[in-house]
Order: sequence, then C-alpha cells, then structure tokens
Amino acid sequence: MSDYDFTEVDRLASQMASLNIVPAVRQVVSKGSLQIKNQIQRDFAGSRHFRSVREISYDLSTSGDVVESVIGPHVENEGFGSLVGIAIYGGSRGGGGTVPDPLIALRAEEPALLEAMGDVVEKVLDE
Repeated sequence: MSDYDFTEVDRLASQMASLNIVPAVRQVVSKGSLQIKNQIQRDFAGSRHFRSVREISYDLSTSGDVVESVIGPHVENEGFGSLVGIAIYGGSRGGGGTVPDPLIALRAEEPALLEAMGDVVEKVLDE
C-alpha cells in the first residue's frame, strides 16, 4: 500500500479530461507546424542544388484527444523522390547534405511550442 495521496492529482486529471482543450491544443500545434514548415522552406531555398524543392506542407490531424502534425516536402508531386534524403543527409558517394535536417527546425520551435502549451494549461486551470 502506498503512503502517497493522489486524490488531488486524480481530481486534476478528471477536470482536465472533462474540459475540451483539444481546439486550443490544435491551434498551438498548427502554429508551431507553420513555423517549422516555413523554416524547412527557407532551408531548401538556401541550398544551391535543392532550392527547387518548394512544396513543403504540414498535415494536421486530430483523433480523440491526440493532435499531431506531419511536416515535410511533397516529393511525389515534384519528382524528387529520394533526392530529398540526399539533400538532407548526403549520398553514399558524397554530395548532397546541403539542407539542414528538419529536426533542427523542430528543436528550434520546441521552446515556443512548450510555452504555448503551458499557456493553454494555465488558462484551463484558471477557469
């Protein structure tokens, strides 16, 4: 048997579950995704050999209380296929690797995303 009392934690979890914060979270994820998308576009535009990759987008989806975003180039539409991987990581025989890894854009956006999520939670707790 535990010596800890989780009554307040359980109450907070119940309150959070009863509130519909998904729209606010979706807005935060959408804004962060747009920032990341824009950075990836700038990264490709700055590459001498891969600047023609222009169509970068994000797909936002919500399922229950989960909000997620997939961000990246539409390689099928532009005929670049696996060249996007070479643009970012380089080829087995050298060359490429002139476009920063998209994870760098994600990590750069992380502090703003976490702050915005904290604001959403704070607003919910104040209500």
